[in-house]
Amino acid sequence: MRTYTYHPLILLVIILSTVSCENELPFNIKDNPPKLVMNAFINADSLTNVLFLNLTGKDNSTHIENATVEVRVNGQIRETLRPLPPETDYDQQCRFNMNGTFSPGDVVRIDALTDDGKYHAWAEVTVPQRLDEIENIDTLTVPLTQNGFTQDYMRYKITFRDRPNEENYYRIVVDKQLTLWGYNHEEGGEDYIYWTRQLGYSFIGREDVVLTDGQPSTGDDEDNGLFDTAKNIYGVFDDSRFRNSSYTMTVYNSPSVNSSSGSDGYGYYDSLDVIIRLLSITETEYYYLKALNLVDSDVYDETINEPIRYPSNVHGGTGMVGVSTEVSKKVRIRTWQR
Repeated sequence: MRTYTYHPLILLVIILSTVSCENELPFNIKDNPPKLVMNAFINADSLTNVLFLNLTGKDNSTHIENATVEVRVNGQIRETLRPLPPETDYDQQCRFNMNGTFSPGDVVRIDALTDDGKYHAWAEVTVPQRLDEIENIDTLTVPLTQNGFTQDYMRYKITFRDRPNEENYYRIVVDKQLTLWGYNHEEGGEDYIYWTRQLGYSFIGREDVVLTDGQPSTGDDEDNGLFDTAKNIYGVFDDSRFRNSSYTMTVYNSPSVNSSSGSDGYGYYDSLDVIIRLLSITETEYYYLKALNLVDSDVYDETINEPIRYPSNVHGGTGMVGVSTEVSKKVRIRTWQR
């Protein structure tokens, strides 16, 4: 059974909505005791993932100071964690570093317990099976109209095959990265050093029938307000339109690095890459991100729309613990000559 909670992406906040301007529901703290909030979006292939803990409150969430997190894999405890030091004096967010990777099919259980014994929340997630591969990516520079302006965008046609004989939930991430270089002047050396700066994850998927839930549109449609629907900001989709078969997905993004100077702060441009990531995610995370698509789109107005119900898979508290696996492919967009 899917349970629900009302809260934003990381820090879950309990907000009571009013029935009308004249009749407000009274808030009784005794009837609404604080709940432990547990949030994590875990990449199964990453050596380090971060889990966040908070407590719900009347107006906003509050921080946990003393707690323990236990991570079990297939019934065996793998690590017991204590909170990381606060990142700054102004950011007392309770964070835990989970170490080590997970394999598809692993059953991961995470328990969070406060030192005073008042709160205990837990979530259990089975790591999704990953796609076999991204079979092909075709790219082409094309003119595209966005918000009334036409400019060159990079079009990606991404071909992959659905995992057979099961319901699958996916997410596409378009990861734009700029590699820079500079001189290493330490100890009199003149060696080159390289580092990468992430430029963002935004993309346009309005023409794709799967990413738009069967409602593709054009720039003219959006400008005319004919398709006043939530944008798929988080790139989630299921396999209902291509089950047990291959599919070619179409997305766009800007090939610009938002600068024409050829340098970025203390370094010089070396190359611009886009990494296409296809994530296999859980059903609960899929519906959670679909709800966030609605909240983060211009079409949602909290003053006139019904409150959104967010799926939660945390027992004894609230929140979202998701685990994903992925396949990826890098596309070189541009290389600068030195």
